[in-house]
Amino acid sequence: MNRLIFLKIICCLVFITESNLTLLASVPLIRVRRNQVRCDPQMGRIMSKGDKRFEVGSLICKEDKLEVLNGGSVQFLCFSSGNLLNLSSGSIPLDKCPESNQASSTCSQNNDDECQIRKGGTEESDEPTIISPYSTSTLNLRPEITWTPVRGATSYKVQAKSYEFGWEKIVSQTRIAYPSDEKEFQPGRSYTIYVFAYKDESVLNYDETFVNVLPVASQEKIAQKIKRIKDLGLPPDETVLDTDAIYAAENLLNETIEILKTAIATPSRNPTLYRVLGDRYMRAKLPNEAKPQYIKAAELAKSSNNSRELQKAQSGLKTVDFYNQLPTSRKDAQ
Repeated sequence: MNRLIFLKIICCLVFITESNLTLLASVPLIRVRRNQVRCDPQMGRIMSKGDKRFEVGSLICKEDKLEVLNGGSVQFLCFSSGNLLNLSSGSIPLDKCPESNQASSTCSQNNDDECQIRKGGTEESDEPTIISPYSTSTLNLRPEITWTPVRGATSYKVQAKSYEFGWEKIVSQTRIAYPSDEKEFQPGRSYTIYVFAYKDESVLNYDETFVNVLPVASQEKIAQKIKRIKDLGLPPDETVLDTDAIYAAENLLNETIEILKTAIATPSRNPTLYRVLGDRYMRAKLPNEAKPQYIKAAELAKSSNNSRELQKAQSGLKTVDFYNQLPTSRKDAQ
């Protein structure tokens, strides 16, 4: 009798365990934070319902396979391209969403073809270096212009020019807000910005950079993607990093550097934010701005035992050291 009761209990336990396993298998995975995912880098994020295995907002790895219900499709944000894709069941197609390879577009000892030398920083030198705008593409119609100080300079002349457009201002500091009394940049147009360093009435040297303001249609598409990200209700840091992916794919370094700077101002304890900001400064050819971000990222990664971010931050610092050993060259547009 006791033996029979024991066997019945065992059968019940097996049934309950199998039922629970079946129930768990049917629950979609939810992994919205980057530190919840072992793969690096992540391919992107699920943006809509319809996948059997992954909940909306989940990060996806290269080896993951989608199982879309009823032969439909799900929307997927590809981090490397910044595009929203409609995908059916199966692996992430690499022709539509290539693997991100930051090293291929960053100056390093193994990739010196990308080393167009521009040394940004705060120390005085014999020639100015325009720091911002950080890249050739922007959404900002009135960008702030900043540059490095020049030894012995008593003033600076800032010019902005394009076809049938132009203004210039004389200032004593190394930054200028876009003049409120001047016509703003226009979407779909290209502009050249010059900074001349003067000592009294003599020109010491100058720097120039080019700026393309994206067309209205492109700006609207980017705004729609960012709204979709915000509508997911992700943790704030994840929203910032996804938005960075959108901006970085469009080479909008001005926009993404500003949102990252705002994100760490609280201050943040997330090493990824600091490390990505360092990466963006390096992409803008500004190693002296990148270095303190990598140092902070390494400190936070150590304190939180985040080995992946620690390795990335240390790699960034090595790139900065290599970059700063290279000879300088001038008049390279960002």
